[in-house]
Amino acid sequence: MARTARMKLTGEGTAYYHLMSRTNDRRFLFEKGRVKTELVAALRRAAAFSGIELKALVAMNNHFHVICKVVRGAGPVPADEILRRVATLKGRRAADRLAERWRALEKAGHYAERDAELDRWRARMNDISAMMKTFKEQFNIWFKREHGYCGSLWSGRFASTLIEDGRYLATCMRYVALNPVRARLVTQAKDYRWSWTAEPPPCPAGPVPADEGPVPAVALLKRVAQIGGGKVFGSREFVARWVVNLGACLRSRAAGPVPVGEWAYASHGWRLAKADA
Repeated sequence: MARTARMKLTGEGTAYYHLMSRTNDRRFLFEKGRVKTELVAALRRAAAFSGIELKALVAMNNHFHVICKVVRGAGPVPADEILRRVATLKGRRAADRLAERWRALEKAGHYAERDAELDRWRARMNDISAMMKTFKEQFNIWFKREHGYCGSLWSGRFASTLIEDGRYLATCMRYVALNPVRARLVTQAKDYRWSWTAEPPPCPAGPVPADEGPVPAVALLKRVAQIGGGKVFGSREFVARWVVNLGACLRSRAAGPVPVGEWAYASHGWRLAKADA
């Protein structure tokens, strides 16, 4: 059965995503603090290389969550910016070698080959799939070398959800912040070392659409879970607009704005768990 297409912004604009990936067989491979520290560092490097802003992050014992912001512009990423990002990812020496290669190609008159290389690097920018691929490649090498691990480290493809800004984004950020609390690793989110969200973010101010009603404060502290990939979370209009993008990928499977609790909507596969989850 064909898997559901991943929802991603491909043109100009700004989008927010909730990304999650688990270890194979949900094994507790990241229990040691040193491993979680390296996981967070590798995610930072991959995001900086990709030009993606990490809004919230938490590394758990067998999975991690990321909330990120992707901004896609009209023009291509300049060559000097690519070199700066390569230095962030692989070090200054790697960036200098790449710059020297491009200068050699220009000197030899191989402009088409140089431009093709630039385009390949640009294709890895401002894209969540490319960012996760970059992260997993780097982290896998480190983890397997340090621990003598063989086989697959991750369980399938990573899960991703396109999130509407505002209270919907705040809900997902609360979920990420409260992961260690629900797992009883700490009693307060701010005490967990491997999380970028020291405190659950405040609920954004602003009018609430009349047809959705008020947002109960307790609802924002409930677990927000995702099942599978290629989902959308937000208002009815936001979800309806993005579900259309799935098109033929859904085949005979129906999808549309589905109520989540009493105040939000999602495409198929989303739920708010019970209060004690």
